Amino acid sequence: MTQPHIVEGKSHFSRHLVELHTQLRVSAIALGLLCVFWSYFVDNIMTAWIELLPLQTGPGNENMSIYGPFDWVEVRWSMILVLAFTTLLPLSSVQIYWFSRKGLYPRERTWLSAVLLLSTTVVPLLIVVIWAFATPQLFNFAATTSTIDGIGVSYDASSIFSLALGASWILIIWALTIISIGMARLYGLVAITETRFRYRLLAISAGTLLLTLPVEFDGLRILISLTTVFTADVISKAIPIIYPLWGEESLNDSLA
Repeated sequence: MTQPHIVEGKSHFSRHLVELHTQLRVSAIALGLLCVFWSYFVDNIMTAWIELLPLQTGPGNENMSIYGPFDWVEVRWSMILVLAFTTLLPLSSVQIYWFSRKGLYPRERTWLSAVLLLSTTVVPLLIVVIWAFATPQLFNFAATTSTIDGIGVSYDASSIFSLALGASWILIIWALTIISIGMARLYGLVAITETRFRYRLLAISAGTLLLTLPVEFDGLRILISLTTVFTADVISKAIPIIYPLWGEESLNDSLA
């Protein structure tokens, strides 16, 4: 008597997996297209950003140097990836919401909407603030407090870009970690009695930062990685769900 229900359940699960695979494939294709798109404009963006910095580079930018050509290539591709991931966040957030909303309770959908809104609007805005305001102010402060009379100052262009790219990458990994752990909790992959999967997600995020942060962040890699994953985990714990038992409160949500 239970065989039809089992077959039907497997059929629904298979359809969900196919839908999830389709969403991931769309995101991967969109990421590739965005990388191609931004590759045509990255040089102009980098030139415009250099002009925002209060650096005494002279009329011909003679104080701006590139000490390693391969470092410059790495910076260009890193900036393309940051631009692509930043512009992909809104599309991915919409896909995640429409894929998950049917199986969530009202308060769970509210939490998911808030987190996706954070990753869609707040994180990209913070990245813009870093590039347009925070980094120029940082260099302005450094120029006014550390210059010495009679000694010329030259700037490593790749290091300047790596500083802003590293800060942007931290925000992107932070947002993706919150979404990943939050979705794992919603899907029942992380319960009170089972934290191994959560630790794996946190380890992946922390390891990614440890391996990919520029050399300008040496000495702070461990602290930045731990702080990023810790705050992401704390925010994901705000999800309004209780495992392994749903409880009466969840039942009331289903009736709301």
